[in-house]
Amino acid sequence: MSAGLPFRLVAAALFGLFLAFAFPAAASPARSAGSASSAAEAQVDPNPVRPGAQVDVVVTCPAAATSASISATTLDGASNMPMLASTKNPREWSVTLTIPAETQPGTYALGGTCGDGTGFTASVVVATVLGPMGGGGSAMRGPSDTLLIVGILLLATSVAVWRLARR
Repeated sequence: MSAGLPFRLVAAALFGLFLAFAFPAAASPARSAGSASSAAEAQVDPNPVRPGAQVDVVVTCPAAATSASISATTLDGASNMPMLASTKNPREWSVTLTIPAETQPGTYALGGTCGDGTGFTASVVVATVLGPMGGGGSAMRGPSDTLLIVGILLLATSVAVWRLARR
C-alpha cells in the first residue's frame, strides 16, 4: 500500500462531497417519468409591500385547471377567494389583495389550489411604514453554512489536485 493511497481516498471523498453540494439534484433520487409537479407557481408583485397597499398574486396552474382560489387568512382576508382567469394566458389566474393598514411588518404565507387540486404557496413581505424598503439579503442572516462548506470543499479539492499533479 503506497503512502499516496489514503490521500487519494480523502481527495476522492472530498470531491464527492463537493459534487453532492454543488449539484444537489444529481444526488437526489430521480422522479418517475409519469409523476407531475406537486405545486403550481405563484408570484407576488410588488414584494415587499407597505401596509395599506395592494399586491397582485399570479398563479400558473397546470393546463387542466379550470379555476383557482387563494386563502388570505394570514392577512385577515377570505379563506377561499376565487381568482380571475387571465386574458393573456389560459394557465394563469390572478387576484389583487389589499394589505390591511394595521398589518405588522413580516412575511405572510398565502396558499391556494388550482381547480385540478394542484396546490401553491406564495409569500408576501410587509415592510415597515417608517423605514426604507429593501434589504433582506443573505448578509443580514449571517454567513451561509452551505456556501462555507462548498468553499472549504473547493479549497480541499484544489489542494488535492495540485498535490496529485506534482507527483
